[in-house]
Amino acid sequence: MDCSHALSLYIKRFAVIDSTNAYARRNASALWAAAGAARGVVVYADEQTAGRGQRGNVWQSAAGENLLVTIMVRPASLPVVSQFALSQVIALAVREAVSKFGIEASLKWPNDIYVGNRKLAGILVELDYSGPLVEQAVIGVGLNVNQSAFAPMDKVPVSMKMLQGSTFDVENVLSALLDTFAHYYSLLCSGEYDVLAAEYKKHLLGYDCVMRYRDAVSEFDAVIADVEGSGHLVLKRVSGTLSRYAFKEVELLL
Repeated sequence: MDCSHALSLYIKRFAVIDSTNAYARRNASALWAAAGAARGVVVYADEQTAGRGQRGNVWQSAAGENLLVTIMVRPASLPVVSQFALSQVIALAVREAVSKFGIEASLKWPNDIYVGNRKLAGILVELDYSGPLVEQAVIGVGLNVNQSAFAPMDKVPVSMKMLQGSTFDVENVLSALLDTFAHYYSLLCSGEYDVLAAEYKKHLLGYDCVMRYRDAVSEFDAVIADVEGSGHLVLKRVSGTLSRYAFKEVELLL
C-alpha cells in the first residue's frame, strides 16, 4: 500500500444532503475524478435529510449542530479477511479526535462511540470488494457536537456540548478527525493490523470486564475474548463457553 503519513484529501461540502454516504456511493466515479491525485475523498454536510446508521437505523441530527461526514478511501491490498481494520481505524480516530476537546470516550463493538452508557457517535462502514481485496471503503460518521435535545430513541444520545457545557466549532472538530484518521489509516497502510487491534481492544467496552449481552436465545454475562480480523466478536461466557457472533447477532446491554 501507499504508506505516506500525509493523507491528501479532496473535500466537498453541502448545506443540505440526503446522506453523505449515499451521495459518496452514487457519485464515487465523479468524486474520484475530481480528486485527482488525492488519496481520499471527504463529503460533509450541515444537514442530512435521510441519514443512516448501522442496522438500517435512521441517524437523527439537528441542522448545523453536528458533524456529518463521509470519508472515502481505496485501501490498496487490504485483504477481505482483515477488513475490520477499517472499522478500527475510524473508531479510534473519532475517539482520539474528541479526546482533543477533553472528552474521554469508549468504543462499543463494532464501532459506536460511547461516554458511559450514552452514545456520542455512530459509524457506518460500507465496503466494495475486488476478489480477495477491499477495493473501496465509504466511511460515514455522525458525531453529536452541539445538539442538546434529541427525540426519544433506544440508545440514549449525548453530545460534546452536553458533556462539556460549551459550544464547539464543527469545522474544528472535523479538522481534528481528519488528522487522527490520517494517523490510524497510515498504520493500516503499513499493514500494522496487530497495532490497530491492540489499540482498539484497549478502549473497547467489555474487553477487560464481564458485561451483560443478549443474543437470539437469551441474556448472559460474558467477557470479550477476541475481535477477529473479519469483525466477528468472540465472547467467553462466565461458564467458560466461547461464542462467536457476526454483526447484528448479539448486543451489549448498557
